[in-house]
Amino acid sequence: MTAGGLAPRPRHTVAGAALLGAIAFGLAAAGCAPSGYYRSTSTSLDSLVTMQAQQQKRLASLEREIANTRESVQATRASSDTRLSELNQRMDMLQGKLEESGMRFSQLSVKMDAVKQKISTSDSLRVASGGLRDSTAGMDPEEAYQTAYSDLASGRYGLARDAFTEYLRRYPATEVSDNAQYWIGECDYALGDFQGAIEAFKKVAEKYPKGDKVRAALLKTGIAYARLKDPDSARKYYTMVVQRFPHSDEARLARERLTAKSGAQ
Repeated sequence: MTAGGLAPRPRHTVAGAALLGAIAFGLAAAGCAPSGYYRSTSTSLDSLVTMQAQQQKRLASLEREIANTRESVQATRASSDTRLSELNQRMDMLQGKLEESGMRFSQLSVKMDAVKQKISTSDSLRVASGGLRDSTAGMDPEEAYQTAYSDLASGRYGLARDAFTEYLRRYPATEVSDNAQYWIGECDYALGDFQGAIEAFKKVAEKYPKGDKVRAALLKTGIAYARLKDPDSARKYYTMVVQRFPHSDEARLARERLTAKSGAQ
């Protein structure tokens, strides 16, 4: 505002007005100023001024948009850097766990190699001695069990059955005694002695009712009865598995066999 209380006019407006005044004055002095020429020229100049103001507003808007975009990019970059740092930390942690697992795996491999060596030595001694008790006499429970299981895994079912039987004679109450009794039944089943398998499987539930092989033994008892063409006994044991262990895999298999007409495999 000026001292008189009026706002100063923009420089381009003042200059335009001065130019129009000079043109009008010159035309008037020559006596040939056309009617309305000044008004038309003033209107054109005002239009140009308006367009200039609009362009300035658009430019200011673009500048603000660019500034906002720049801030957004910077914020995104900062967030990405933070996430990258977190990912690097997690990768370092996973790498540490992987190395630790690798060490444990190496230790387990060494232990397994030692057990395999003992089993191999035991097998050689058994072949050389021709007997079971003398060759397993110096073994601890774990070695004796692994020796018997090695025969089972190798398909030497007769040797495995004898070895598991000897294991139970020596160690009737270990954590794997129920397993040993179950594997005796599997050996008999593999050899085609289904009646012997039934007797061995039944002893699992009788001698080790809290063992983790009970449900498998009951299921295999039913299967063995089915192989002997005794569907009623087979259904009895399938039903027993479903009732006692309804959510187990053995119960699912038993239900499948119960849907068959004769309970056979």
